[in-house]
Amino acid sequence: MEESKEVASKEPGLFDGIAQFAIKTVIVCAAIVVSGIIMLDYLDDYASRRMEQVEATIKPLTSLGGRQFWTKLERALEQQADPASDVSPEKKRKILAQIKVISDRWRPFLNEAATSITGEPNPPPKQ
Repeated sequence: MEESKEVASKEPGLFDGIAQFAIKTVIVCAAIVVSGIIMLDYLDDYASRRMEQVEATIKPLTSLGGRQFWTKLERALEQQADPASDVSPEKKRKILAQIKVISDRWRPFLNEAATSITGEPNPPPKQ
């Protein structure tokens, strides 16, 4: 009779396999959740650092506004209106000559493009 008691105690119960499976599942799920939290924390820190870098880069470009903007504009206008900052007559002639060369080079193309857009015949060239 002793043999039957030992055999009965060694048989796995119905819930032993399910309990073991549940414990393993909980362990795997906990590992996934913990690693996900760590990964999201790392990504959050990385995104925060990148945003701070972008803000530091953009802030000097956008910090000018209101009174600062108008003060800077007034200074720039005063500087441009100052006769001392005027371009020399030789430089003005050189710039105008360069503009004339460029306009002569592009005028036929622009006239043709305007004709294509409006559908009107070519106007006589200006001389």
